[in-house]
Amino acid sequence: MLLLAATACYSYAPVDSQAPAPAGGYVALSITDRGRVGLNERFGEGVREISGRVVEQNANDLVLSVDHVRNLEGETTRWAGEETRVNRDYVGFITQRRFSAARTSLVAVGVGAAIYAMAVNGLIGGGQDVQNDDDPNAGKASNRVPRRPGLSHDIRVPLWRIWVR
Repeated sequence: MLLLAATACYSYAPVDSQAPAPAGGYVALSITDRGRVGLNERFGEGVREISGRVVEQNANDLVLSVDHVRNLEGETTRWAGEETRVNRDYVGFITQRRFSAARTSLVAVGVGAAIYAMAVNGLIGGGQDVQNDDDPNAGKASNRVPRRPGLSHDIRVPLWRIWVR
């Protein structure tokens, strides 16, 4: 639920790939076929998307603190913030992560409803104890029948046979 809440607070909006990207902003770069060839040595074969924070930029390059790299098969590799330079000619389009008030509100309402439902059903510890009236032995200390004094445990003959003889 926390993962859903963390991702739902943001949305990605397209940014012109030739326009200046926001410094310090979190962006995802969609890599072109030419970019896959040019970035093969740094990111491996089939790089599809590079995500991270913009550190610096100029007319030809973007310098990113890389967070994730996704390949054509959909596999994601996590990076530890290493800075790398990406030529703008290798980028098809750029999307920027932005705070989404609408998504955040929906998640907050959903989480609130889930907490309320758990509280009503007693899952959080605020519920009532349920008594089981179906159990005939409820409240009894023992179900054992005491033995009659004077009879041995080894008597296996029913008493009616003794009286009949």
